[in-house]
Amino acid sequence: MKTFTILGLGWLGHPLSYKLKNMYKIKASVRSDERLSSFKDELKKDNINQNNFELYVLNEYNLENLDVLLDTDYLFINYPPSKFDDYISFLNKIYSHKCINNIKKIFFVSSTSIYPDLNEEFTEDCLITKPKRQNVYDCEDFIKDKTNYILRTSGLMGYNRIAGRYFSGKIVKDCKSIVNFVHRDDVIRAINFILNNKITDGIYNLVSPSYPTKEVIYSNNCQKLDIPQPTFINEITINSRKISTKKLLETGFSYKFNNPLDYV
Repeated sequence: MKTFTILGLGWLGHPLSYKLKNMYKIKASVRSDERLSSFKDELKKDNINQNNFELYVLNEYNLENLDVLLDTDYLFINYPPSKFDDYISFLNKIYSHKCINNIKKIFFVSSTSIYPDLNEEFTEDCLITKPKRQNVYDCEDFIKDKTNYILRTSGLMGYNRIAGRYFSGKIVKDCKSIVNFVHRDDVIRAINFILNNKITDGIYNLVSPSYPTKEVIYSNNCQKLDIPQPTFINEITINSRKISTKKLLETGFSYKFNNPLDYV
């Protein structure tokens, strides 16, 4: 059985590990001893064979388990840059490791926040000169020539993440802006699709191919949850920033959730 390592067992990495556990031996990292203990308890509760599910602590100040984590066939890196004092330095420790060249495929989760905040449609081939988030751009720039698949995810939604719930009863000033969202299930399905098909290495945007406005989706979700509607005001001029997922669709992948209105 081949090995799949997940660095970052968070909101996305956790369900991904469960999805792949019957196909691969899973190695995964968490950032603290407390999280390690909690996840081990969860594995016991779910009657999961821990011999095929190895858990380790890894963070920028504790790298002692990096050797065993990078002894793997596939590597999935998924950390928010904001969680680190120096994320690029941490990535350098990973990408300069002696085992890195033996890994068959490396996946890196990035973000569509790398694209500028402009009223344009953005594809993976766009030249980026003024990223919306500079730290995302810097991380991608560092790993781009060392990584097989860079997955630029748009706003991750689904399950307990429901667009508009936070704004219930509040003011939304950019209500005519379209949303670029993707359901967590579709990100996991895309990773599985890439693993099981001969997909060309590169950068791929992950975003549902329908783009409702904030007013439409927030109102829709608040109605479904039976909670107070926001007050909608349109005071923002950036309202048609669209992230294209055409490149991923052309590989034969199809979204389970084509429209964010269907997430709830």
